[in-house]
Amino acid sequence: MKTSDQSQFETHDNTKCDAAVQTDEEYLQDSKISTSITKPYHQENASSTKLPIHQLPTTDSFASHSNTIQLPLRRLSTSRHRCCVCNIYFSKSKSPCSLIKQSTRFNMLLTHNVFIPNGTMCCRKHLHDDEFKSDAIIFMKKGPNTCAISDHELMELLNNIQTSFNELQSLLTKARSRPPIDFDDDQMTTDQYLNLTGISKENFFDLCSHIPSTSLKQTSLRSARQSIGCLLVKLRLGLSNQTLASLFSLLDRRTASRVIDSARNAIIKHFVPKYLGFSHLTRRELIDNHTRPLAKLLFDQPGEDKAIIILDGTYIYVQKSGNNLLQRRTYSLHKGRALIKPMMFVSTDGYIISTIGPYFADAQNNDASMTKHIFLTNSENINDWLQPNDLLIVDRGFRDCLQFLEKFGLKTKMPAFLNKAEKVFSTQEANENRLITKIRWVVESANGRVKTWRLFDRVLPNSMIPIAGDLFSIVCALINAYRPLFIEDTSKDHEIAEAMIARIHESNELKHYVQKMKYDSKSQLKWVLINSNDAVQDFPHFTLEQLNNITLGIYQLKQARWYTIGHIYQNGAYVVKVAKQRRDLLRAQIQSRHRNAVSYNIYIQYNKSSILAWYCTCPCGSRVVGCCSHIASVMWYLSLARHDSRLLRERTSTYLSQIKDAC
Repeated sequence: MKTSDQSQFETHDNTKCDAAVQTDEEYLQDSKISTSITKPYHQENASSTKLPIHQLPTTDSFASHSNTIQLPLRRLSTSRHRCCVCNIYFSKSKSPCSLIKQSTRFNMLLTHNVFIPNGTMCCRKHLHDDEFKSDAIIFMKKGPNTCAISDHELMELLNNIQTSFNELQSLLTKARSRPPIDFDDDQMTTDQYLNLTGISKENFFDLCSHIPSTSLKQTSLRSARQSIGCLLVKLRLGLSNQTLASLFSLLDRRTASRVIDSARNAIIKHFVPKYLGFSHLTRRELIDNHTRPLAKLLFDQPGEDKAIIILDGTYIYVQKSGNNLLQRRTYSLHKGRALIKPMMFVSTDGYIISTIGPYFADAQNNDASMTKHIFLTNSENINDWLQPNDLLIVDRGFRDCLQFLEKFGLKTKMPAFLNKAEKVFSTQEANENRLITKIRWVVESANGRVKTWRLFDRVLPNSMIPIAGDLFSIVCALINAYRPLFIEDTSKDHEIAEAMIARIHESNELKHYVQKMKYDSKSQLKWVLINSNDAVQDFPHFTLEQLNNITLGIYQLKQARWYTIGHIYQNGAYVVKVAKQRRDLLRAQIQSRHRNAVSYNIYIQYNKSSILAWYCTCPCGSRVVGCCSHIASVMWYLSLARHDSRLLRERTSTYLSQIKDAC
């Protein structure tokens, strides 16, 4: 017959095993703690003289078992044959098991007051990334919140905590000594690299691999990676040297300036020549790898194999100078402020071939004179690189150097000028201009991409003018090396080229009809004003891709949204006029986005399935190779936007009500 003490022990022990949170018989055997020691502990624990949970026992209470101590912790059983969480034997469950790591045991002790002895194992299903899952933690906490541990376990636990504390203190000391921005820290993410430098983490490591270790001074406080990162942060964010000194834990702004200069020299010497300049790729490589098929189809004659390059002068704003000569030479009458001008050479897919300059911004340094200087001085051996009949695509600012370039055997394409007596281009001129702008737009996008490095989107300190050319070249080289090309999908180039070439010599019959009706009083068109929201229901419905096939470019459709928002009245009405004599002809009036006093009349002829013709009174509105943005806005609204209100939502429209008007 069992004694009361034995019954009490067995009941208490069974409770521990079921909850898997107290010392079981296997643990007592593994730890070599005899039943004679454990019995009095349980008897005392069951008595009416319990100690408070968060109060350690006195010395007197350990008179009979000096090698154990009661703590306000939950304790898991320890065994290499049974899971400490679910108490299932591994041999029966055949579940994969895992030894609980020291870091996991410490985390459970400090976070959840659960003591897990060293050598404890559990089912692997209870763990995720070496940490217990939430359901396992809940199960562990179901048992009593007091336990007894031996004195050697307590000392081991304290020693381990002390070791962890020392390691943590060492890490904190190192963290305090690190700068706020530390490119030697492998914990930095790709997003952080992109935000700080403009390139990804992988790209940054690749950039550093181009720089020999002997090219940059390395100290215990500053590595080569930190120096390069400091320069890229300067370029990307446009921060002052004083701010960079604080962010990189440098002594002062002069130290930051020296770090930037050393990194700049190393990158200019070892990285930029591989990705920028006429010497870094051959003419053959440009033709084969960086010439868009559309450009070849539009401007190459059968049997020709010529290089096609787009030229454009961009600008970098600089401070006003107290030096009168410098102020005069850098002041641009066109922009009305001080600036310097690099010249960019870009391929038809957006790849930056080279940048030369910067030049002054006065009247003697326009795009034409800059181009002449480049060819007369044979900068970067450009005269040897180009061959006769190669094509240069330029804008109207290059008009004074066209004959000069022809003397070198080069061909040029430039948009036409309006004659003094004319206000609009002829249909033929507008069509030919569209062919040029269809190819030339990538140089403007390349300029815009450079300005995403904020140093060049702000006013450059005059003290940086001597290195502005190098910094501009570094950014262009980074773009070539690590950014995608503007034109990657050329699958529709043949289709687009065929459509443009087929229409190049077509006349605008709707233009002739409207002009004829305007001056013929007998057959003059009479217009009926309607609200297009609930009228013109027979106007065809188009998708964005179908509209793109009409405009032959996405730029017009991007502008269409803003023209439409400006055209809609405050009451939400979109007003057009329909001719009484011809129900297939409508007219709308669109406000110019440049001048308040100027509006343009748009005419569109249509049937239920297609657009038959279009005409606008703006300078380029008579072309039939695509259409202008004004025509695109009317077609976009009537065929697409009015059927989907989400396309007309624009938060910036509410800004108008937040600004005071003195009128």
